[in-house]
Amino acid sequence: MPHEKLVTVSVLFQDCPSRQEIQGSLKQVQKLLSAHEASYMQSLRNLKKKINLLQSNAGKQPTKAINNTCTKLDAPINGRKLGKSHSVSHEVHFLCDPGYELVGSESRVCQESLTWSGQQPTCRDINECASSPCLNGGTCVDEVNQFSCVCAKGWAGATCQSPLPTSATTGPFVRPSRCTIVQGTTHCTCEPGYTISGRDTNTCTDIDECELFHNGQAGKLCLHACVNTPGGYRCSCPVGYNVTRDGRSCKDIDECATRQNNCTKDQMCINTYGGFQCVRVDCPKIPSATYVKTSPMALPLWRQNWGGTSPRSPCLFPSMSSRERMNTFMKDERGNSLRAQRPNKSLLCLDLAIRTKSRICDNLMYCGGHL
Repeated sequence: MPHEKLVTVSVLFQDCPSRQEIQGSLKQVQKLLSAHEASYMQSLRNLKKKINLLQSNAGKQPTKAINNTCTKLDAPINGRKLGKSHSVSHEVHFLCDPGYELVGSESRVCQESLTWSGQQPTCRDINECASSPCLNGGTCVDEVNQFSCVCAKGWAGATCQSPLPTSATTGPFVRPSRCTIVQGTTHCTCEPGYTISGRDTNTCTDIDECELFHNGQAGKLCLHACVNTPGGYRCSCPVGYNVTRDGRSCKDIDECATRQNNCTKDQMCINTYGGFQCVRVDCPKIPSATYVKTSPMALPLWRQNWGGTSPRSPCLFPSMSSRERMNTFMKDERGNSLRAQRPNKSLLCLDLAIRTKSRICDNLMYCGGHL
């Protein structure tokens, strides 16, 4: 007999909802539909408003954008400004350079009224002398981000704290240095012509320019003699010379032209290098002579015949034949060349001043044929 399987079937039975439950469910569905309907209608109304607004704005002319920024702020003098935006609710900050302090608002905000909050700041120099840092009677000099002390006699240093040696207080070749304090660091300098020698920064010694540039590539400072002076030097010249405008060369003094001589009226002044000479010229007396006379009182040159003894003491010129006529050139006071023929038995008198390149001396002639 074949084996048979037994199958068990379970049947679940659910009761139908009651009338009240069905009515409650229907009410909830109605509320949900009503809410969706209201939301839909509101969306339609909003959409209609936007469409109407777009239609109304489409027919209007475009207007400029409303300015919603504050006025531009400038950085204070000796300071900086941080922040570039000037829009509402934006903030800018201010800083000062070293040695200055900020007076006023450190930051300002652009408000809804398009005005800035606070006050425009300024940068004020910090008075480093307010604490009286100079000692021993020194005078404080306030500078930007630093100060210096002008020390009383006998004191030196950044704050006049160090006494000078006794020799340094009186000697012109030693001066106290000038020191400044910048952010706590001391810097000392000297006057022109002085230098800090050694480790002592409180004193300055004179620079001997004459010795320093004695064998320099550019040559000596002075062509004759160099004299060292406190803080500098000067050039000197020997007696009879003056220093030229360049301050280093020497020029001879023309004692004859400047009347710095003691020559008498019957003497001729001859300028020499570094001095002068007084020379007395005695010319021979020649009867019946023809000569060329030169004088500052009678220019240009001319020939004049003298009878008897010459009152001007003419100089004898060697006699010549007509074949030995020759031309000679003479100069007047202005240096102009004058050409004159020398006839037989003529006398040629040339002032010694022409030869020495000085002024012509009246009534004094140079005797001789070699000039």
